[in-house]
Amino acid sequence: MQTIRDKGNIIYCALFTYLIASSFVNQEVYAFTVRYASLIIFAVLGLLSLPYLAGDIRKKDPDLVLVFLTVVISLICAVLSRSGYGAVLIPSDLALICYMTGHLRLSGRSVTYLSFAGACPVILWYSHVRWSYNFNMAGFAFMLMAFFGMIVIEMTDDGDLVYINNKSFIEAVIFLTGFILSMLYHSRTAMFGMAVFALVWMLCGVMSTTKWLYVLLFVMAAPGAVLFTAVYIRLADVFGNITLLYKDIFSGRQEIWRELWAAFSRSPFVGIGSSYQLKSFDIFEVHNGMFDILAVHGAVVFSLVLIMLSRSFLRICGSVREDESEREGSVRGLHNSDPVARISLSAAFAMMFTSFFENFFTVPPYSIIFMTFLLIITGGRGGEKNTDG
Repeated sequence: MQTIRDKGNIIYCALFTYLIASSFVNQEVYAFTVRYASLIIFAVLGLLSLPYLAGDIRKKDPDLVLVFLTVVISLICAVLSRSGYGAVLIPSDLALICYMTGHLRLSGRSVTYLSFAGACPVILWYSHVRWSYNFNMAGFAFMLMAFFGMIVIEMTDDGDLVYINNKSFIEAVIFLTGFILSMLYHSRTAMFGMAVFALVWMLCGVMSTTKWLYVLLFVMAAPGAVLFTAVYIRLADVFGNITLLYKDIFSGRQEIWRELWAAFSRSPFVGIGSSYQLKSFDIFEVHNGMFDILAVHGAVVFSLVLIMLSRSFLRICGSVREDESEREGSVRGLHNSDPVARISLSAAFAMMFTSFFENFFTVPPYSIIFMTFLLIITGGRGGEKNTDG
């Protein structure tokens, strides 16, 4: 157990590298990987959790209790709704992600490695890889690689890389390049995510790091995502078709969400299950991460996931203080003096808001990318002492 704890950073970096390499290099490999990625994530995070279980069971740790309830109730709901059992892994992985963000602490070297690994596939995407993926995924790839690239630039004065002057200018170029590429691919969702990133990044720079700001952003991003589907349906009914970048703004999601709300209303507690046959679309695709969890798994599982996500964000943003003798939980400030945390927090919120339109941060490989941003906020340069390996 102690070996797993000591090697936690290495195991996590290996998981991240595998998912990046198998998802963003070759479309055929990605199609194979995505079938098993949720199970792989569950197995690896479960392994990483082993050194902490005994202590957390003794303490009756609320996060561990929530993980257990999420897994068990998701399985029960899957049986009752005749869902595919693989779907149980989506909320279960999210629960484990939230649990492990309270334990793993990345070293500065690990942050540098992860950010470099997340940014370097852009070299291939500039050449030929991007043409084998759909435009939405291409936009997401350029968006995420830009975020990681900005973190790489910030980490260059930690002794891991050569020192770089004019960091702000270089990061602005990286950001604008990612935005322009997303725009050229007509990936409006990625453009929206990058706009959210810029907004949160500016708010963290000009406002004090008060609790209410992060609470407001989380409420808008998580439960707000579900509310958004109802608002979107209403707006589509009122305004009809409006064209932007050669596409209708209301391009069919309103019909999917309308149908799913009707189906969910008939089974709100256990959900409709992943085997539900959509009439408004040719495949079962919810196009909204949080609404997917609510509709497929039901209100109980959704509430558990929402509670775990909120506890994770509150802990990260300094509103929940852990007993430092137990978990080393103090959190560094998220402001101008800590640009790595500022970029990572903005990226995490960008992923959550992007899930208004796609099943983004809730599914692999994006769920681990989302976890990585959360870990970078509390780990690495200027953060906690790396007590977990």
